[in-house]
Amino acid sequence: MINRSAIIILLTLPFLQVYAQDKALVNTSNSKYAKLRSVNMADVTWTKGFWADRFKVATETMVPNMWAIYNDPKISHAFKNFEIAAGLDTGAHSGPSFHDGDYYKTLEAVASLYASTKNPRLNEMMDKAIVVIGKSQREDGYIYTKAMIEQRKTGSKNQFQDRLSFESYNIGHLMTAGCIHYRATGKTTLLNIAKKATDYLYNFYKSASPTLARNAICPSHYMGVVEMYRTTKDPRYLELANHLIAIKGKIDDGTDDNQDRIPFLQQTKAMGHAVRANYLYAGVADLYAETGKDS
Repeated sequence: MINRSAIIILLTLPFLQVYAQDKALVNTSNSKYAKLRSVNMADVTWTKGFWADRFKVATETMVPNMWAIYNDPKISHAFKNFEIAAGLDTGAHSGPSFHDGDYYKTLEAVASLYASTKNPRLNEMMDKAIVVIGKSQREDGYIYTKAMIEQRKTGSKNQFQDRLSFESYNIGHLMTAGCIHYRATGKTTLLNIAKKATDYLYNFYKSASPTLARNAICPSHYMGVVEMYRTTKDPRYLELANHLIAIKGKIDDGTDDNQDRIPFLQQTKAMGHAVRANYLYAGVADLYAETGKDS
């Protein structure tokens, strides 16, 4: 016979399932067409075994070392680029064009660790970095250190001119980092920066030609825009996600490598660059989880 406590647990499971999603890495608690749900980042702890060992390595070695590398101008120059773009230092941009995005990904990893460990040192590290990132952002929301540093020198606004610049990739990882940081800390400092950047993309893509809007190398912003919608409930972000997929491939010189030789909605099989494909298909899966639209 099922006792009273068991009945209470069974009755509360649906509520717990939805509630737990609120601070998960991916928040599909209100995603009508999502089949799976996850739990809050801090709700599961590995105490022994393979994953406990991996988590220990990530906490004690991997993430701290990655943070040190990306903040050391002698090694990567990633954070130094933000300082220069913010006007806090002088010099030129150094490193690959996707440096900003990789820094955001590292910041997201720190936020995820903080959600589980509540280590105040991690919180302090993030706070200091976020202040500088915010200062590097233009008033209209645009943020990309390479272009911003060049703009300080020449005064020209040259955003989205180079299809290999990874601007959208960088901003996409800012979006996801902002969402995870908010869920881990309750702070909106990074999320507000991400909101401004997402608003910029929304306004840009409304009027951009397909050729100019083709800047979608490794399109992490497909996932990022949907996660921003889930976090802020701003319907414009879901509208933007739909628009991004609708214009994917509407150019004259696309390639299989970039999955844009033909419009995305006409594609029937996976093709091209594996990393770009994963960003694209994951972003489309996120969009489908919200809309349930097959086309």
